Amino acid sequence: MTSTKKTQAQPVLLSASNLKELGSELTGIMNILSMNNLALEGLEFAQDKDTAVALWQAKKYNEVAYTQNEKIINKLDKIAFRLLNSDNAEELEGLDK
Repeated sequence: MTSTKKTQAQPVLLSASNLKELGSELTGIMNILSMNNLALEGLEFAQDKDTAVALWQAKKYNEVAYTQNEKIINKLDKIAFRLLNSDNAEELEGLDK
């Protein structure tokens, strides 16, 4: 016996402007991650040429990357919350305050 569930479409309460804003934020995050990958490739190159310089660069990179990752995590958390609650007016209203 096959059971079928009827699912009702939930209204999305985010405006086109809100969705564009979220898309822009995600694009910014992707750009940051691309720059991080480029920096990592530079570290690999430096390691082959001069170990002392590579260690110094790696230390600096770690400091910057950690801070950057914390900011990215916070941004992704907010974006996920908005998208997951896109049908919940009360939750979305609380974000604007």
